[in-house]
Amino acid sequence: MEISSLFHIAGSNFAYAYDEKTLHIKLKSKRNDVQSVRLVFGDPYDYREKEAADGSGASVWEWHYSLAGMEKAGTDGVYDFWFIEIQPTWQRLRYAFYLEGEEQSYLFVEGKTLPVSGLEDLQLRNPMNFFAFPFINEVDVYRAPDWVKDTIWYQIFPERFANGDPENDPKDAKSWEEPLESSKDHYGGDLQGVIDRLDYLAELGINGIYFTPIFRSNSNHKYDTIDYMTIDPHFGDSKVLKELVEEAHKRGIRVMLDVVFNHSGFYFDKFQDVILNGEKSAYKDWFHIKKYPVIDKTEDFQSLKELNFDTFAYTPSMPKLNTQNPETKEYLLNVIRYWSDIAPIDGWRLDVANEVDHQFWRAFRTVVREKNPQAYIVGEVWHDASPWLMGDQFDAVMNYPLQNAVVGFFAKDTIDSREFAHEVSRINFQYPKHVNRNMYNLLDSHDTPRFLNQTGENKDKLKLAYVFMMMHTGAPSIYYGDEVGMTGKQDPDCRRPMLWEEKDQDLELLAFMKKLIRIRKEHAVLRYKGDLCFLPSGNHPEVLLYKRYCGKEAYYILMNRSDKKCVLQLPEEMCNQRFYDLWQEMPINSAGCMELRPYGFTLLKLTSQNK
Repeated sequence: MEISSLFHIAGSNFAYAYDEKTLHIKLKSKRNDVQSVRLVFGDPYDYREKEAADGSGASVWEWHYSLAGMEKAGTDGVYDFWFIEIQPTWQRLRYAFYLEGEEQSYLFVEGKTLPVSGLEDLQLRNPMNFFAFPFINEVDVYRAPDWVKDTIWYQIFPERFANGDPENDPKDAKSWEEPLESSKDHYGGDLQGVIDRLDYLAELGINGIYFTPIFRSNSNHKYDTIDYMTIDPHFGDSKVLKELVEEAHKRGIRVMLDVVFNHSGFYFDKFQDVILNGEKSAYKDWFHIKKYPVIDKTEDFQSLKELNFDTFAYTPSMPKLNTQNPETKEYLLNVIRYWSDIAPIDGWRLDVANEVDHQFWRAFRTVVREKNPQAYIVGEVWHDASPWLMGDQFDAVMNYPLQNAVVGFFAKDTIDSREFAHEVSRINFQYPKHVNRNMYNLLDSHDTPRFLNQTGENKDKLKLAYVFMMMHTGAPSIYYGDEVGMTGKQDPDCRRPMLWEEKDQDLELLAFMKKLIRIRKEHAVLRYKGDLCFLPSGNHPEVLLYKRYCGKEAYYILMNRSDKKCVLQLPEEMCNQRFYDLWQEMPINSAGCMELRPYGFTLLKLTSQNK
């Protein structure tokens, strides 16, 4: 056994409180290197008197422990993942891992791995060497809003979704049908346009809208805020926002706004004061200024490679905010208080969240939950986001690692089904189970090419990708227009005006999406209740087979990415069973094989098990 491959950290995403009574404990080991894992666990103070083994009649005190087998929950091709759920009697635990290999068994404790000949080894009696979960403090338990796990998001780029009020259009606004030529183009989309289309969204079946920024800015994307307390006049005003939220709520649709606290816009009045007054400015500590005078926009700063102030990336028009400064911090927190008082905002998406200090986000969470205990907080983090997802900062992040895997398998054919299963298993094991249930899962966004473009405009591949996302753990998202076949390369092409003329829409795809959403909504196991595991697809690298299950309730999803039909030998657990086909809406009996058409899929619910 390669003991150097064993990995576990107490008090992390490898050992966390699932609720006020339950612990989830995980272990990682080299693939196929460990035959079985048992958790050795007990209360740290539970010592019991017993007669000494030397026959002297004297009594000794020994620590009382229990054993429980851990489940092999998945693999990423390099490591195996082990999992167990425990409910300690007194909300505290000492534990170690008893691992059995082909030739030797080991006890994996904190800081060392001990070879053992059996469970009666003396080391088992010394819990001071074991991992510890000192106590489940209820206040530390990760809790997300109850509604998120049932949500299907729809992302709207307001400037390009619908023009409901031509009176507030920018002077240079194009007509809706004119081609997009520049990243600076305007089309006049606004909040009234969204209000006018809420019935369309409700009929589609979504129940959450995520808006990219709507606060005052000179750009069309609004990620360079110049007034955090004002709706951009080209989008409307606070009254229109309030009406939008109220009308959305009437239709069972939640509303999430995007805030940019990593940086402001160049024309944010505080930054302009620093440019004007330099070191004498009352706001000089609001930013990361390296040298005075601050470079003024009157110079051609877009061509400069070195600036004398920190920015988002290399974008001089987006000066980085100093969120560690108490005045800056309080101002930004007041932004949340202000808008929460105007309208019952359901969630906040946080731009460039990983570049803002953790202390700020902890304070942010406190303010958000004070205003709305059921508000959702999701950060933009493109990598492992574990430090932000321990219950004290975010509820979720935008799941770009999952998106990358889906693009690789369904769109670009750069990985096969085995590699895809390994990658998804790794991503899911990375976070606690209740975090995965609330993740914001996306195929594309305003920051990426349209998924349909990445498939080479193969609509069948787009359908398969959405089948996977709708049948996967987490809250799936639709980027506006995907449901009617919109295309677009990288920004700005992926931000074209929404297609509203039926002659331009793919109505068959729209009907497909409505049906898929309905199926997800009808089955809780497909949304949040069920665990997920991948099943072998034999010698078919183009075929993906996975199961969602909870207790005896089980669903099987089969997908063929190939342009050729496939006859799949079913795994033993599916053979000679009775299912209900959710898509075809008919009962079927499975034999040993199942045929999948080119780019075909099957959604099966187990109805009874034949003996």
